[in-house]
Amino acid sequence: MAAPSFRIKICGIRDQLALAAAFHHGADAIGLNFVPSSARYLPPDDRMTRRLAEFCQQNGLKAVGLFVNTPNSTVREVVQSLGLGAVQLHGDETLQQAGELMAAGIEVFRAVRLPTSSLSATTIDAAVTAWVDLGVGILLDADVGNQFGGQGTSLDWHVLARWSKQHAGPWMLAGGLRPETVGKAISICQPHGVDVASGVERPRGTKAPKLIEQFCHHARQQLSLLE
Repeated sequence: MAAPSFRIKICGIRDQLALAAAFHHGADAIGLNFVPSSARYLPPDDRMTRRLAEFCQQNGLKAVGLFVNTPNSTVREVVQSLGLGAVQLHGDETLQQAGELMAAGIEVFRAVRLPTSSLSATTIDAAVTAWVDLGVGILLDADVGNQFGGQGTSLDWHVLARWSKQHAGPWMLAGGLRPETVGKAISICQPHGVDVASGVERPRGTKAPKLIEQFCHHARQQLSLLE
């Protein structure tokens, strides 16, 4: 499995101030949330959505579209219309659906939701192996029931660390990361990169540029030690 094409992703960007903070402070990807039920939702045909996507194209920032149980035909249309660099599947999508998107030349990431209790390396392997074999990027997040997304809930970093030492490929860490914890999480788990949404928001759903700056600083500092 190839390494993901980014290491720090700020997910759920909805305005130009947040985008500027992510870009200027070292994030190399942003997430555009196309899930209508989410507080971070942006309509794909919205003027702001297009502005954000165009900025990414012009400045070498990866724009990743976040989808939940969206038909592949719609995903492809949005990718083409906005020039997205990748998609992140965060629902109940199948291996076949992901494979079809990859066959269309789209970089695909799979958010794998893991239990926050009784987590083990065996549990993680069972959840990710088929996706890894398919060649998609893996993003590990917390399973919080009927919510698609970790809702700021952390996984057991020490279990992830034990699993990661035996895992052959790169992976991304999400779930409960904040500016004050991301450095420790990276140090323990040693992921290829990190993904944050609620951890850089005040209030929920609204990105805080200062928190984005702090998160990127601590993440870049610790990730550089893994290179």
